[in-house]
This record gives sequence, C-alpha cells and structure tokens, in this order.
Amino acid sequence: MDRELPRGTVTFLFSDIEGSTELARRHGAAYGDVRAEHRRLLRAALEAHGGREIDAEGDGFFGVFERATDAVAAAVAAQRALAAADAVRVRMGLHTAEPHLHADGYVGVGVSRAARICAAAHGGQIVVSHATAGVVEDHELLDVRLRDLGDHYLKDISRPQRLIQIDADGLPSEFPPLGTRAAAGTVATLLFIDLVGWPRVMRELGDDGAGAAAAAYHRIVAETATAHDGSEVERFADHAMCVFSSAKNAIVAATAVRAALRARDWIQGTEKPEVSAAVHSGRVAGLAGGQLGSPALRVTRLCASAEPGQVLVSHSTQALLKGENLATLALRDLGERELPGMTATRVYELVGVAEPH
Repeated sequence: MDRELPRGTVTFLFSDIEGSTELARRHGAAYGDVRAEHRRLLRAALEAHGGREIDAEGDGFFGVFERATDAVAAAVAAQRALAAADAVRVRMGLHTAEPHLHADGYVGVGVSRAARICAAAHGGQIVVSHATAGVVEDHELLDVRLRDLGDHYLKDISRPQRLIQIDADGLPSEFPPLGTRAAAGTVATLLFIDLVGWPRVMRELGDDGAGAAAAAYHRIVAETATAHDGSEVERFADHAMCVFSSAKNAIVAATAVRAALRARDWIQGTEKPEVSAAVHSGRVAGLAGGQLGSPALRVTRLCASAEPGQVLVSHSTQALLKGENLATLALRDLGERELPGMTATRVYELVGVAEPH
C-alpha cells in the first residue's frame, strides 16, 4: 500500500457509472473505450485537485483527499468533464472521516459510509455526508450550493444519515429521490457457489438421483441465504447465485453454506462433492428481472478460478468490509489474478482467523 496516502482527517470519493449494462449492450466491445475515457476524466480531476486514486475496478472509482473542499471541487470538475464528453452518467458520494491507515489500506466505517452514499445517488448527482457538507459550507466554495436532502437510512448503517446534494453551475440539479436499498442500479454483493465434480455425481447417481441431490442442495443454499438477509436468485444443477445488500452477510453466508453442505446428509449413494465459492460486490442492473449485469459474470469467473473448498473474495467486496468486525473470519491477500476476458484484479481468500497466514 502506498505510504504516501494522506492520514488523519480525509475525504473519500466514490463514483459509479449509472446504466452500465445498457451502455455495454449499446456500445458492445467499444464500451471498454467508453469506460477508459471515463476513468481518464476522473483521474484528471483528482490530480488537478490533489486527490489520490485508491482503486478503479469495473465501473467504480475510489479516491481520497486531504481536504474536503478539494474533494468537492474535484467531483464538480469531473461531472462537468463527463457531461461535456456526453458519454456516461456517473453517481458520486463523498464522506469525511478519520480512518486508520493500515498496511493494506484505509480501515474504518468511513469507507463503507462513502460507498453507501454513492450507491444511493443517481447518475450526474453529487451527494455528500453532513460531515463533508459542514467543512465545505464553512469555506464558502465558489459556484457550489448545498441542498439539504434530509435524513436517510443507508444499507448496514443503523442510524439515519443527513445527506446533502452539491449543486453547481452547468450541472443538473433535479434528480429522483435517493435510493437506499440494494435494488436496481445500486451496489449489491453476489455469492456464487459451485459443486466441484458434478459430472461424477451424475454418472454415479443417474438423472433421478442427481436431480434429488440438486434439489436438496438448493434448499440448503436458499435457507442459508435467507437466514443472512439474502436470497437465491439463480439456480442450475450444481450452480447457485445469491444476492445480499450487506457484504458481511454475504461472506458469512458463504462459510455457512460450505459448513452445512459438509455436515448435512443431503446426498445419498456417492461421496459428497466439495464446494467452491466466490463473493463480489458491484452495481446490479435489476434484481427483480434477474438482470445482474457484469458483476454476475465477474463472480462466476472468480469462482471458476477457486480451488475445491475455497471461498474467494473480490477487491471491491474487501473494500466494503474494511472496518467491519468479521469475528472468526479473515481475508488472506492472494495478490493480482487474471480472469478470462477481464482486467487483472486483486483477490482474497476467506479463511478462519486460526488458519496460518
């Protein structure tokens, strides 16, 4: 981790492309160029206002600033540049906090709070926390006006949060009500589960026996997901996809599913297949219609790279978990990994704290 990252009180900026699934469908292979141009414009705005890039994965972007006023100025500049390019609409969320700077990055609920604020916003909108707004208000930033949006409940945050919209000349100021739940167009965490060696199970049990085993397997997955405030949204033989509004609930559910499948008598007449799983967070297109978008593709490919019995976690989920109390669980950094057809990404393994690191 870069030792030159600012310490003390900092302001986080999260951003995310709105409607990326439709954009990818419309532009096809050229969407990669569209997304790259969006990142270039964001990086230019960060650099011009003293910000530091922390992460850029998929359609999201994460930066940090020493000064809240610089963060807001960068967000406004980036939105103006994006509007001029007329390519994508980007939601932005900012929060000022005093996180700890650990060897592997910032630690503290402030990171999660900024990400949740971003997830609640709309494309073209800049939403900041009350803490950030207080600093900006005191400095009377030119060409910026603060619009109080009232108190809102954000995912995984028990108390209501006062949120403020940044209005600036040349940018739109009217938006739909903020979204505060993991629904269409917001960030959710996906858990993908695969039974290793399913062809062997089918050969040994036949169609009827394998079908009965698959039904029992999916009952366990669905029950476990529901118990952790998630739901099974896709199922096919040995594969299952679950969605959660909480990244922490998703990784706890992953270990619970693995433990249940190892302990319970859900398959008869053959050796139990081992479980591989992956967890990834991203902006889903529409839960109700099963349109999960690119996060679903990433989590399935991440799972395909897992060893039998292994649970892999993406970097975006790891970022959301910073500051969370994971009790007996921990994330082991496995470094950069290439996934088919995707850019290299940092990957983590979910382990028990008693396991050697």
